[in-house]
Amino acid sequence: MFCTKMKIQVRKLLQQFDAYVERNVDTALQITTAIKQFLESPVADILTAVIPGSADDIIRRQLIYALDRSIEALSIADSCKAYTDINEKLKCFVTQLRDKEPDLQDALLQKLACLLAGTLDGNRMKQSIYDLYTQVKYTTGKV
Repeated sequence: MFCTKMKIQVRKLLQQFDAYVERNVDTALQITTAIKQFLESPVADILTAVIPGSADDIIRRQLIYALDRSIEALSIADSCKAYTDINEKLKCFVTQLRDKEPDLQDALLQKLACLLAGTLDGNRMKQSIYDLYTQVKYTTGKV
C-alpha cells in the first residue's frame, strides 16, 4: 500500500518537472560548476566569469539576485552577509568554501544550486522539490 502511494507521488512529481524548471536547474548547475572552478584558480571578477556574457540584462539581474539570496541562505556564508557588492560576496563565499573538505564543498555547491534553481523559478514549489530536481539532474549529468 505504502509503495503504491509512493510510486504515484513520484510519478506526479516527475510530471511536474517542466522545461522551465529544467532550464533553471541547468543554469544553477552551470553557475555552481563555474564557482567550483574558482576554488582552484581564483579570478578578480568572479561574477563576470560565473554569469555567461551572452545573458541579457534581465536574466543577468535575475541571476545576481538569485546568487545574492542563495549565498545568504547558506550558513557558511554568515560572514559574507556584510558585503553588499555581489562580486565581493562571491569572493567571500569561495574563500569560505576553500576551507572545507572536498565532499563538503560539493554538498554546499549542490545546495547552492538548489537554492538558485528555486529563486530563479520564483519559488513556485517547495524547496525539497528543487532539491530533488537538482540532485537528479546533477547525478544524471555525472554518469
